[in-house]
Amino acid sequence: MGAAAAVAVMRRKERDLREDFFTAGAIQPMNARSPSDLGVDENMTWKRMCRRSVIREASPGLFYWDEDVWQALRSMRLRMALMMAGTIILVGVMIAYGSMQLK
Repeated sequence: MGAAAAVAVMRRKERDLREDFFTAGAIQPMNARSPSDLGVDENMTWKRMCRRSVIREASPGLFYWDEDVWQALRSMRLRMALMMAGTIILVGVMIAYGSMQLK
């Protein structure tokens, strides 16, 4: 349960950060803003989004939210979650089948 809660908190912080950029209109390079203009701290969420190129630096100290990259990241996360769920189901089916063969 702890991991699921941590993921939920992380996702919430990312959505809040996205909302800060949208509220400020910083969603294109020409509308880039500084973190202080956005009212955000350069915390772990900020750094994670920068590493994934969702937050981009248009010019020194001015940043914008790249919505296309954000949507691609969300799609990749969904695919990974579905692959993990599928793998867990497949392993479960294999274990169930194997235990039936032993009887």
